[in-house]
Amino acid sequence: MNISLFRLPADGLTFNHQYATNELDASEHQFELESPPLVTGRVDRVGMDMRVRGEIKSKLIATCDRCLNEVVLPIEASFDLIYLPEDPSAGHSGETELHERDLALAVYENDQINLDDLVLEQLELNLPIRVLCREDCQGLCSECGADLNSEQCQCQKPIDPRWQALADLKTQSEQED
Repeated sequence: MNISLFRLPADGLTFNHQYATNELDASEHQFELESPPLVTGRVDRVGMDMRVRGEIKSKLIATCDRCLNEVVLPIEASFDLIYLPEDPSAGHSGETELHERDLALAVYENDQINLDDLVLEQLELNLPIRVLCREDCQGLCSECGADLNSEQCQCQKPIDPRWQALADLKTQSEQED
């Protein structure tokens, strides 16, 4: 979705966009879209800069970090960014240190703001740090790969050599009882 800034009203512009099913390409991200995002918000002019704020609602499909099953995650994310006009004369050479205020800045070019990248970025940023299908997910067996949530594996788990002395002590104690 592109927002044209060419004829932006002086009092700003309100937008409301329901993406179509295949309108966004999330193939380079760590999720799939279960339901297309709904984006609502507002664009206001601040000098040559544009302030874009709003909210995104969607449902994503991500992979559980423990068992690799698919998980549906409802996402409601708000955003508040300042878009600066592109400065073609500003060449970047070498590394640049970012400050906290720089994280809320973006660049627009040709008097248009493309919200697609913003939406995908905000969805990615609002994924949980650890995606779990459920809190007590047991994951996969490290030996045979069985999903321990749905089946018991018959693998003999090797004892970590660092714990071997405690295992021997436990075995000895059981034999004495």
